[in-house]
Amino acid sequence: MAGGDTSTVATKPIIIIGAGVVGLTLAQGCREAGIPFHIFEQHEESSERSQGWGLTLHWSLNSLERTIGPQLTALLPQTNVDLSVKEGEGGFLFLNGATGEPRYHVYPTKRFLRAGRQKLRTVLTSGIDIQYGKKLESFMTEGSEVTATFSDGTSVTGGLLIGADGNNSIVRTGLKMENTKLTSLPVNLIGAVRHLTPEQAVPVRALNPLLFFALNPDTRIFFFYSIQEVLRDPDGRSSYDALVGVSWIVNDTEKDAIPKTSPERVAEMKRRATGFAEPLLSMIMDIPDDSMSATGLRLADFPCEPWDNASGLVTLAGDSAHAMTMYRGEGANHGILDAALLIDQLKKVYSREVSQVEGLQAYEAEMQERTHAAVLRSRQAAFDGHDWDAITDTSPLIGVRFPPATA
Repeated sequence: MAGGDTSTVATKPIIIIGAGVVGLTLAQGCREAGIPFHIFEQHEESSERSQGWGLTLHWSLNSLERTIGPQLTALLPQTNVDLSVKEGEGGFLFLNGATGEPRYHVYPTKRFLRAGRQKLRTVLTSGIDIQYGKKLESFMTEGSEVTATFSDGTSVTGGLLIGADGNNSIVRTGLKMENTKLTSLPVNLIGAVRHLTPEQAVPVRALNPLLFFALNPDTRIFFFYSIQEVLRDPDGRSSYDALVGVSWIVNDTEKDAIPKTSPERVAEMKRRATGFAEPLLSMIMDIPDDSMSATGLRLADFPCEPWDNASGLVTLAGDSAHAMTMYRGEGANHGILDAALLIDQLKKVYSREVSQVEGLQAYEAEMQERTHAAVLRSRQAAFDGHDWDAITDTSPLIGVRFPPATA
């Protein structure tokens, strides 16, 4: 054991808060390495946690695979939202929204997987006992232990608490750090999941089978589209559920506000779609007026910064540490890399190669520097996405997604 080590990971379980993709990757990494753990999720098993928009995985795929092990890795191709599209096909297509003409084709990395969130969760929950309905209330450290207390009055004690509980992380708010609040950005977004018949899908998939983005240079409205699920119709043809959305810069808090109800949000999407070329225009205008799937978001982020990890007893991973906008498609990739690198350090702690304090310091130093910059790049990409003149080869919106050196 490293000199002066007080680590308890080898004798007490790791406590993972949050059963999203990052928390589940951590749990699978622990399972694969034989490290004891408990994982807790505030939502009920069949609740909204199982819902959500798709994920674009690229430079994190190697890190994900080596963390979750070969058996689960073999199942990852099944998580593709469209099994007819081979891994690496598609990439990002960016269009002039007013003309429909492509402006950029961006291939983030050689490997590329557009994963259905629920499909990926099905793989990552395999063999794991998740304790649902457990909302973290507070945590406290004493000596070499940390105790998490939940809103139902129960508690658990372990050797390390990992907050993987998302943008509004309760673990983060309990840490000693300069700032724990998200930074609100002047960008509003509305997205709705709609159905595309086989006929409606033809011109859309001719552009790109998985996802594309556009900006109307005149109205400065950003458009995004991605396939969420492929459905087999009774006649054998494929139809599709797709996410369609728009975003805009908030110049006036009243005029640019997000409506409160889903039908009102759909109407707002249609109002802001004025000037889009086909098939983009129809993709929004054909959304049923009474659709209840329209979700509104005021964008926010959290540039990662150092925190006091209570002598190696509490840390963060994923959006809890570095919430970022969607405009570079890197949030999940950084979170998965966090999980992989943290598991690497925990293996060293568990085998007594390093102390728990040393392992956590190494993990946090790399992650905090890497993701602070990544959050700011994604923030700039969000701003560039609404400014035609700012979109160049060097814009973070378009620029190549180079994998970090540690990926």
